[in-house]
Amino acid sequence: MSTPQKANFGELLSKTILPKVHLIALLVSAIGLVFKYMNLSGSADILMIGFSALAAVYFLSAFTMVTVAQGSKHSPYALILFKLLYIAAAVSVIGLLFFVLKLEGYKEMLLMGSGALGVAILFSAAFVGANSDNMPILKRPLTFGIPILLIAVYFLYQLSIA
Repeated sequence: MSTPQKANFGELLSKTILPKVHLIALLVSAIGLVFKYMNLSGSADILMIGFSALAAVYFLSAFTMVTVAQGSKHSPYALILFKLLYIAAAVSVIGLLFFVLKLEGYKEMLLMGSGALGVAILFSAAFVGANSDNMPILKRPLTFGIPILLIAVYFLYQLSIA
């Protein structure tokens, strides 16, 4: 009789903890936004907790282990883009938090986060187009990075109009 192998902390973090915390952070952020636009008290605290947790999830996701199929001919730069997408998403989320709470520095953070995220998405698309073995590495960060980029660019556009 063989005993099952125990998962190490990296696998537990990337496969169990971070996805659950991500969903909770999204829910808390959505509740905070509803509270903010209904002018209810405590909305700033809820937003701070939700967006900060969301940024922390994206930042920690950059350092999780990436599972690659045996014999994959992926580019080593795809792994760098994996990290860049998540870190730029974290900076963009903090920029969005600062924008919603009207804190100083939101313009710079939105500009740097969305700029890095946009460049990383363009390079990711080029890498996936050139070699489909890069798609399993870049699929998850792209699914989170593209919506965050669109939201950040929308707020930057609103700032340029005002």
